[in-house]
Amino acid sequence: MSAIGTGILRIPKEAKKGEVIRVQMVITHPMEPGTRKDAQGNIIPAHHLTKIAVSYNNREVTTINMGGAPSTNPFFAVTALADQSGTIRIDYEDNKGGKWSKEAEIKVT
Repeated sequence: MSAIGTGILRIPKEAKKGEVIRVQMVITHPMEPGTRKDAQGNIIPAHHLTKIAVSYNNREVTTINMGGAPSTNPFFAVTALADQSGTIRIDYEDNKGGKWSKEAEIKVT
């Protein structure tokens, strides 16, 4: 099992200028909502992602504010307009202070 916060980011390596691309990510995270109980009947403490921010060459594409509803190891996908070569970055954090980021390069022709 991967460490909490490990992310897999998938984007096209290349795109044509003006093309809409798909930015996809899977994040290793338990996504505990704080309402489930363990085998002994104790509530499992909440531990979930709270924010995911997607940027393209340091310009915000979107920010997702969330709680514990998504499943374990959530998958996210958003679209972006490929207007120039550069970096797509995803920053994400959880309710216990964890902060991570993942980035990938895209070439636009």
